[in-house]
Amino acid sequence: MKELVFQLSDELAQKFELAVQLTGDNRDALAEEFVRGYLAKALQSAANEFRTPEPQAQQPRIQPQPAQTPPPSPAGQTGPKQTAPPPRPQTVTDFWQSWGKANKRIPRWARNPQQNNHKILRAFFELKRELGNVTIDALRSRCSDPTGHPNTYVPHFDNNFSQMKFDNGNSHGKVFEEHDGYITIWDRISDTLQKYRDYFQ
Repeated sequence: MKELVFQLSDELAQKFELAVQLTGDNRDALAEEFVRGYLAKALQSAANEFRTPEPQAQQPRIQPQPAQTPPPSPAGQTGPKQTAPPPRPQTVTDFWQSWGKANKRIPRWARNPQQNNHKILRAFFELKRELGNVTIDALRSRCSDPTGHPNTYVPHFDNNFSQMKFDNGNSHGKVFEEHDGYITIWDRISDTLQKYRDYFQ
């Protein structure tokens, strides 16, 4: 195992320490999760940057025509075909800006009570008020009861919930963390979620 040292501002370090105490996260696991995500994005970006462009067919040279005789144009042709520029490879800066993508999605979830993400968050806040701490079993039970709790019923709860525990790939965006059967809100999106909390009540 190799030890890495990172320099953080005092304010950011204090918030990190507080978050770790509140969630009970393992620092090494958090660091490994971040480094793996960073490597995946950075290496993909580097691969895109150094990819050899495909050779383009050489365009035939057009011979100049006399000024009084403009070159004929084929019937139906309105001009040269326009091609869109290739997409820009994702950079490390893009990765940092996209980390915590649920921050952009929470406002939309908040205003759509029929969406599964909304129902899971509603169930979480209900249980938080009732029990203080939310377990995965309690959350699963609340979201799997179409008769007793129709407003939080989510078919295929486990699949939908798992999409809210990760921030990479095609996930919905990380919202929850699970430790020893207890569910907490990920600190990266907690401020945004608090702004819209009333929508989930």
